[in-house]
Amino acid sequence: MIIGITKEIRAKETRVAATPETIKKMTAWGATVLLEKDAGIKAGFTNEAYQEAGAEIISSAQEVYQKADIILKICAPEPEEFAYFHPGQILIADFKALSKPEKIVDYAKLKLTCFSLDLLPRISRAQTMDILSSQNNLAGYKAVLNAVNLLGKAVPMMMTAAGTIAPAKVLVLGAGVAGLQAIATAKRLGAQVFASDVRPAVKEQVESLGGKFLQVETDAELETASGYAKETSADYQKRQTAAVAEQLKKTDIVITTAQIPGKAAPRLISAEMLSLMSKGGVIIDMATDSGGNVEGAIDGQTIEKDGIIIQGNSNLAAELPQSASRLFANNLYNFLAPMYHKEQQKISFDFADALIKATCICKDGQIMKKE
Repeated sequence: MIIGITKEIRAKETRVAATPETIKKMTAWGATVLLEKDAGIKAGFTNEAYQEAGAEIISSAQEVYQKADIILKICAPEPEEFAYFHPGQILIADFKALSKPEKIVDYAKLKLTCFSLDLLPRISRAQTMDILSSQNNLAGYKAVLNAVNLLGKAVPMMMTAAGTIAPAKVLVLGAGVAGLQAIATAKRLGAQVFASDVRPAVKEQVESLGGKFLQVETDAELETASGYAKETSADYQKRQTAAVAEQLKKTDIVITTAQIPGKAAPRLISAEMLSLMSKGGVIIDMATDSGGNVEGAIDGQTIEKDGIIIQGNSNLAAELPQSASRLFANNLYNFLAPMYHKEQQKISFDFADALIKATCICKDGQIMKKE
């Protein structure tokens, strides 16, 4: 049983799919772990630390791919990596299967078996494997730090002999994992925090963190059985836009996190609405990989428009590579651990298991249809 980990080649991707701690656990199974040289350097993990944990350091990604039975990755493979795979290999990563379903065909053609952990169901035994929660939690925190660094004023109230500085006002749109962490972080920094979400059920969570919930009344059910937000009606969108627009007039920082799995991100702030913010205001749009919540936001770029600084950043967790790698690697290990059978000293997958059925996007080259 050979497990392989390579460098991530996606632009600005700094995370790594295994840490010395998780490698030590996997080698305890009797597995051979191959790690591409310097795969963890950007995340602060040295080759020596990996060797001490039991990994074999390999000079090239190609050799790791050729030898490994199971490949652990952060991101789905890029086309330039396809030539290195061989039929029957198992890949476990974040394939973004809902937003990029067309790419599954490419992996199927390579006759691979792929598990996309972004498809894990929201059940109790999957919590320790949930890459979306672990990475979005860090992303929400980092979004606020980035915004504060870009803002030209202090965040907390400051009472000095020279005068009093009023606290900054922060608006968080979307109160999922990332949004709730953004609320908590902004509150800890001393900001006045407001939040909006289509799911009325999150009101209590927002308020428990010290935020004020901007509620748009509706009788419609706007939450899926899995806990994600649904698309809203035109009438609801109109009333939500009015509520957000009113709040923007008195807001210094906006963090947008709203996404709908498998669909374009809802447009929450139009170009016209930007003019309502005071000059020097900052917006961090975390949904720019699926179209963005803010008109004009560009993924991976910080721009200024009409005096407002707009940063599009869908991969904020990669700006905290050591913490993000530790959590992601633990998620991967926790997914694999129940599949390890001590008696046979091997990993095998029960395709009748709910977690396996939910995350397997292709098996030996066959695309797995989801219910």
